[in-house]
Amino acid sequence: MTQNHLGKTIFVAKALPATNDSAGFEALTWVQAKGLITLPQLGTSHSMIDIPDLSTGFTTAVKGAGQGVDTTMTFRKVDGDTGQADLIGQAIDNDGILSVKIVNGTGTDTGHGPAPVTGDAVEYAQGIAHSYQPNQGDNSSHEGFQAGFRQNALTVEATQPA
Repeated sequence: MTQNHLGKTIFVAKALPATNDSAGFEALTWVQAKGLITLPQLGTSHSMIDIPDLSTGFTTAVKGAGQGVDTTMTFRKVDGDTGQADLIGQAIDNDGILSVKIVNGTGTDTGHGPAPVTGDAVEYAQGIAHSYQPNQGDNSSHEGFQAGFRQNALTVEATQPA
């Protein structure tokens, strides 16, 4: 059965984990960023190294160095939301240090998505926030913003701890 992303929530931490594993990420202080419209796309991309072969006339490729994906996440404005303030602050900050936690929650709806409960699927990523841009105002848009996120380590898939 195909799943959609409805009900997923995002949490942010203004720090990097000591270790790139679930224990390292769970030691951080997480705050939900409400008003989520578009999740960041997590993952890595790799350079390709071309190796020409004169005798066969064919160039093959091998995988080179990897780097985290640079992606955008978007939000509608939620007045007074600490998570949005933390995200915007890091996107504007010179260093931009940020960790994200995406939760496929199954708990009670908080008005901003289902609450995470023990055993729910989570994805963690660390990197930098950058390029804060408020939505352009016109007669068919809403107040909100987008911010970039550049991942600096592999994604960690885990479950919500107790």
